[in-house]
Amino acid sequence: MRLSIEMQANIYNRGTSRLRDGKMMWHLLTDMDNQFVRTIDVFPPAKVTEKAEGNMMAIIKIPEINPGESFSPSVVLRIDTTTRDWLLEPQMIPQDIMNQARGMYCSMQKYWEIQDTEIQELSQRIAERTGNDESYCRLAYQTVRKQIKLKTHLDERKGASRAIREKEGDCDEHADLFIALARTADIPARRIVGHIYRAEKDPEPHAWAEVFLENRGWLPVDPALGNFGFMNEVYFSRIREGLVSERPTISLKWSGIASMSPKIEEEVRMNVVTNGSN
Repeated sequence: MRLSIEMQANIYNRGTSRLRDGKMMWHLLTDMDNQFVRTIDVFPPAKVTEKAEGNMMAIIKIPEINPGESFSPSVVLRIDTTTRDWLLEPQMIPQDIMNQARGMYCSMQKYWEIQDTEIQELSQRIAERTGNDESYCRLAYQTVRKQIKLKTHLDERKGASRAIREKEGDCDEHADLFIALARTADIPARRIVGHIYRAEKDPEPHAWAEVFLENRGWLPVDPALGNFGFMNEVYFSRIREGLVSERPTISLKWSGIASMSPKIEEEVRMNVVTNGSN
């Protein structure tokens, strides 16, 4: 499926002093084996560069913004997405690569509280019923789906520790608890933030996980929507979070001290490119 993705940001100066020498860092997309970038158009023209963990960002110079004024840059992406089953494509993972991934993606982070007693106890129960990393992750995925009641677009991200106690959450809590369970068992895991496109509806913000397994590499795992090692063409992968547990979609820097931080808004629209359009 070929998607046209339009993003517009609004940076509003709600303070009493002028914002000067501003710079905006805007996450556009991350690399994923089932999506392929065709074009990236940024207005005003800006540098687009790859940052940590394969995240592509636009670095935009912000003009001076007087109090009460705003700045509204935009981006248009053209990407191709495909349906893919990673489980059909096994691969040999060298041991040094596996060890490197464990060193990078198994630590405790905010929202992934691997030292939490209840998370450790649940991890132990799963480990006792499984014999290797893949079977462990499959049962962890099933356990999260069974124990966490799916809510829709909560106002806050609770993290794994609250999710396991409150037994409810949206896609964030499903992904965070799965990641915490994987990392507790010394299995590399990280989070993906993006959107789900449903025709004729606004794209839905969404989060899921990736887990690194021997003979598999990185596999997508979506406990909220029920996909293990599989991703269809409606997923748009935007931000990868593993070395840190959260990356803001938009971050700003400017000179001086603002009396009040700028207000940041973003709108994302998607549509399918048809009729042979490029």
